[in-house]
Amino acid sequence: MVEIDLVGFFHQMVEDDSGYWLFQAAEGLVSVKYPWQGQDLESLPVEQWLKRVDSRCRSAFQQALYASLSANTAFTCHYCHTEDEWLRIHGVPMAIQGKQVLLASVLPLTIPLINDEAKLRDPQSGLLSASLFRELLIQAMRLSHRNQEPFAILTLHYLSDDAALVCAIVAKVLQQQLRRSDSIAQFSDGELIALLYGASQTAAAAIAEKLSSQLQQQLQGVSLDSFQLGWAYYPEHGDNADTLLAHRLDIKQQLSF
Repeated sequence: MVEIDLVGFFHQMVEDDSGYWLFQAAEGLVSVKYPWQGQDLESLPVEQWLKRVDSRCRSAFQQALYASLSANTAFTCHYCHTEDEWLRIHGVPMAIQGKQVLLASVLPLTIPLINDEAKLRDPQSGLLSASLFRELLIQAMRLSHRNQEPFAILTLHYLSDDAALVCAIVAKVLQQQLRRSDSIAQFSDGELIALLYGASQTAAAAIAEKLSSQLQQQLQGVSLDSFQLGWAYYPEHGDNADTLLAHRLDIKQQLSF
């Protein structure tokens, strides 16, 4: 039987704009390439490659990898190498000529390049701007369509005479409770919005419940006329960015303080 060049063979199967990640279990080797960084294809021991993953997510990555191999299920994980380089890996284990391998594609979840710095962040809250959030939403739809994975939008809308204080408290709660790879933006006056990558309706509902509890604690005694927490799901509530955003408060919960 002719030996297959696994690296060359699988490299032809991954989209040009995706990262390429192949683990050959018997050899303990990882072959990886991030085309958006202009890197050549690398092959190195898995232990050495894992040391390149940020310590905050290294253990989770390793556990997800070996759980996928042992259970023969899909491998999905968010990870990073640096503070501003969050990535999403999606792969499947398989047997080729009696060898166990895991092929995965990698897409960046980092901020798209925008030359105008004023478009990156809201000047008052420091959160991502509405225009940048829309760009990230379009990117999330592309990723979701490719990997058949849902995501959710979480919206927090409030009316208060002390809007700046409420914004600061809500932003802090979101940053503490959500994953580092989720995107949080100042969408409009009195409205923060978050993009929860890979979150199902069940997961988003659980997150909303946790946030409700934290917000009610942190906002106790703060002047509020109203506070609504809402969410929308892709693709159930829209197949493009504008439609999805228009339905961001279709499912909502009124919080009382």
